Amino acid sequence: MEPNSTPDPLETVGQLMARQEAMQAEAASLLGQMLFAFSNIDLNLGLCLASLDNGTKLKTLSNLIKGQSIYTKLKTLSARVAEKLPAGSKHRADYEHWIKHVHAARGRRNQMVHGRWGVEARRHKIVNVIGHPCGTQKCFEYSLTELAAFNKELCALAQELARLRTYCPL
Repeated sequence: MEPNSTPDPLETVGQLMARQEAMQAEAASLLGQMLFAFSNIDLNLGLCLASLDNGTKLKTLSNLIKGQSIYTKLKTLSARVAEKLPAGSKHRADYEHWIKHVHAARGRRNQMVHGRWGVEARRHKIVNVIGHPCGTQKCFEYSLTELAAFNKELCALAQELARLRTYCPL
C-alpha cells in the first residue's frame, strides 16, 4: 500500500479513513513479523552460546544464558569471538560485523517496541513516538516499505548467524 503519488487534496474523508485502516492493518502485520524475526535471532543466539565448545558444557551454559537480554548475549558472544578467533581474521571480522549489525537492529527494535504507534495516512507514513506525552518526545516516521525492509534485514541477520555457526563454530 505504498503511495503512487502525492496526497490528493480532493480525497474524501471516507477514502482517507479507508487508507488509514489499510495502512494500520499492514503496519500491524509488519510489526508482528518484526517481533517474530527478532525473537528468532535471540533464540538462535542463545542456542549458539549454549552450544559453545561443541556442546560439552550445554547444561552449564544454558543456565548461564537463561533470562539474559540479547544485549548481554551479544557481549558474551563478542568476548568468545575475541578469545577464540585471531585478530584480523576473516571469521572474526564476520562475527564482529554481525554483532555490530544486531546491536543496531536491537536499538531500532527497542525504539519500535517501546513507542506509541499511529498512522499519518495523508503522508503515507506510519509514526512511532517515544517519550512521555507531557514531556520530551521523539518521532520516527516509516513507510510500509521501510518496515518491510527492516524485517528482511532481520531475516538476513538470522541467516548469517546460521552461516557463521556452520562455517566457523566457536
